[in-house]
Amino acid sequence: METSPYVTLDEIRVASKAFPPIVRKTPVLPFASRLAEIGCERLVLKLENFQAIGAFKVRAAFTMIGALTLEQRSLGIVFASSGNFAQAFALAGRHFDVRTRVVMLSATSPYKIEAARALGADVDLFDGPALQRQARVAEHGRVSGMTVIDTWEERAIVVGHGTLGLEILHDVPDVEQILVPVSSGGLAAGVAAAVKQAAPHVRVIGVQPKEANAAYLSLAAGRPVAIDHWQSIADGLSARRPGEYPFIHLQRYLDKIVLVEEREIAVAHVMLRRRAKTIAEPAGAVSVAAFLAERVDVSRRTVAIVSGGNLTEETMRTLDRMADLDRQ
Repeated sequence: METSPYVTLDEIRVASKAFPPIVRKTPVLPFASRLAEIGCERLVLKLENFQAIGAFKVRAAFTMIGALTLEQRSLGIVFASSGNFAQAFALAGRHFDVRTRVVMLSATSPYKIEAARALGADVDLFDGPALQRQARVAEHGRVSGMTVIDTWEERAIVVGHGTLGLEILHDVPDVEQILVPVSSGGLAAGVAAAVKQAAPHVRVIGVQPKEANAAYLSLAAGRPVAIDHWQSIADGLSARRPGEYPFIHLQRYLDKIVLVEEREIAVAHVMLRRRAKTIAEPAGAVSVAAFLAERVDVSRRTVAIVSGGNLTEETMRTLDRMADLDRQ
């Protein structure tokens, strides 16, 4: 039987049922940016910053390691990460008793580097361009024999991300629109694939920073393209091009991608702290930024995925300065 190039709803459902308790079913929370909106909120937060390790990627990490053979697990795994996948795979590796090694950019937040190490990952800091990290991963595989994982191109990664889409449909059955952060595209690919196959009437919209817009430009070009310039406070959205495998799902299932300004990201972060009493890292706040800045149709019942909450106090202070709300 020929396998579809696209992940299926059945695959996503199976993955969702296979999660151990450590992979949390995260809460949803109605969000009112103004007091007058309480009780008639149009925006609902999907709080993946409450997930184990503080970000959504545990879903994909557990699904990915669960899909490996026992021999592949016994060799250990090596992969690249900008931070949250490092922690997610380290946690999943500890659960499955699989050794993990991660290639991270030297410029990655120290908070994320130390968190990965604390969970048991062997961290290799890489000074080269971000797009060359996978070559370093492949080199580790050749030298050590570890199982190489390309987090941008693995089918199981997209399947794992898709479980988030199913949870949203279950918890917010009247949802009309879902906003999802986009970097290499895996999360948006999985969520869109799940939602469009289960509830095709629901719009799924990706969100990127204006200065980190590789997927946005790629959809316009009809193929994955790389950007030369990247500059955003949202370090978790560091991909300079989308992955080839996620991209075919973005083309098939995603309605569109919208762009947000840096200050809009900062304002969303501050508003989430003040009004929802929750901490979102910049990458996790872009979805809320798109709604608050009215980059999308705000009349629709909308779920914004707050994808993570891992940031330093220094970054939080920077976001406060960028938002500058108290001086208005």
